[in-house]
Order: sequence, then structure tokens, then C-alpha cells
Amino acid sequence: MINLKSPTKRRCILLILSFLIFSVIAYESNADEVTGENKVIPLGEIDSLKVGIKFGAGRLDLISGGEDFFEGDFQYENSILKPRINYEVLGKMGVLNLSQSIKKDISLPWPYKNIWNLKLPSNIPLQLYIYSATYNGNIDLTNLRIENFYLNSGASQTNIIFNQPNLVDLKNINIKTGASTVKIIGLANANFDEMNFTGGAGSYTFDFAGNLAKKSKVNIEVGMAKVTLKIPSTMGTKMIIKCFPTKKLDIKNFIKIDEQTYINPEYGKRDAELDIEIKGGLIDIEVVSLTE
Repeated sequence: MINLKSPTKRRCILLILSFLIFSVIAYESNADEVTGENKVIPLGEIDSLKVGIKFGAGRLDLISGGEDFFEGDFQYENSILKPRINYEVLGKMGVLNLSQSIKKDISLPWPYKNIWNLKLPSNIPLQLYIYSATYNGNIDLTNLRIENFYLNSGASQTNIIFNQPNLVDLKNINIKTGASTVKIIGLANANFDEMNFTGGAGSYTFDFAGNLAKKSKVNIEVGMAKVTLKIPSTMGTKMIIKCFPTKKLDIKNFIKIDEQTYINPEYGKRDAELDIEIKGGLIDIEVVSLTE
């Protein structure tokens, strides 16, 4: 017979009961918090689509999907991360807003599960605006018709991809990011007029592979960063570098015009060409010549 008056035995029984109660609570809590949702929204008869994405912290992937509808898969661990989804049609424009708190003081244990997989329609001209606190993922704009692209994020690790020519004029690419690692791949395919990129400390790769269809302007401003430019040797390019001081400058196959200006041998021979201006301080700049 157990002597419950024994202090040692009482402590053991209390510990066992506490463990069992904690295990049940933890199991029920975890079961309630892990959630997955899939949303499919028919867009109706519209001529263009404006998409606003406000994402917290986690993983965000975006690709092209089917025609005339949006599809999103959302996985999250806490109800505070549940996405708010709103779609309306204004005239002939569809307006889709996906939102989630991006406050840095969300009282959730880290790491927590927060994953969005988004598919945008491939046949409708898009204006895409993304706001994020901290995230990693791929923004694959291949096979989408992008008219404007805006990204504002905190620290992030992301790839932005144009693997095929954008079939509409992209007026502006605007990217602002904190200390991040960003790769933009196939930029010549974006069919853009102007790109403005602002970044903190980090590593940034601008790959201009693809089919450059017109004169395009690029403005890059970063601080204490590694900047890599990958430019096809057949693409006429002028670079103006305003970095004081420059940590490292590695430019091959370009002609130095003055202390700030460089051109490659193809510059001025075609209507479609690049004008690039880089500003900042303590920047490591590398220019890689791409050959077919």
C-alpha cells in the first residue's frame, strides 16, 4: 500500500500528474494550431488585375497558374496568422487583397509555420504589390503578364524570376529590402522601362539574361553589400558607378570612359540597351560577361 504521507512519494505523484496534464494540453494546442487552407477564386470578366499581398514572416512562393482564376494554399500554426482574403471587381479591373499581420511584435514562439503558395492567372495583365516583414521564397513571374511590380520587405532571402519574355510592357520594377540576399534572374525578359532597387547590407545579383526589347534604365542603391551584375556580352550597356569608397571593383570587358562611367563595346549600336547607375558605400561590385 502506497504511503501518501511520504513527502518523496507525494512529489513523484504530483510530477507524474503534472506531466500528464501538460502533455494533454500541448497535444490539444498543437492539434488546434496547425491549419491548412486552399482557396480558389474565379476572377470573372476583367481586363486587368491588381494584387496586393501583405505577408508576415515565413515562406512565400508565387508562380503562374491557370487562366481566369486565383489559387492559394495557406499553412499556418496560429489563428493570428490566418490570411484575410478579399476580391472585388471595379469596372473592368479585379482587385485582390491578401493580408496578414506584419507586425514585428507578434507574440508567437519562433520558428512557427507560416507558408503561402500562390498561383496568379497567366492570361490577365497584372499589377503586383508585395509587402513583407521577413520571408524567404521564390517570386516566379515567368508566364505572367506583369505591368507593374513592387516589393517592400525586411530581411529576406528570395529569387525573382523571369524565365520567359513578359508579354506586356512592364512600366516599373520597384524593390526595397533590408539586409537580404536577393537574386533577380532573367531581367532582360521583364520588358521593363525602369527598375529602382534599394537594399541594405547583403548580397544582390542582377542577371540580365533574356531578350532585351527596349532601352531600360536601372537604378541600384545599397550599403555595404556585394553586387553582382551578369550581363550578356551582346547587350549594349553603360554603367555609372557612384560609390564612395568602393570596397572592390571587378569589371571585365568594359571600357572606362571616366572615373565613374563604363561602357561595353556594344553600347550605342542598338535601340535596346541598358543604362545602369549604382550608388552606395563600401560596395563590392562584380560584373560578369555572359556568353551564349
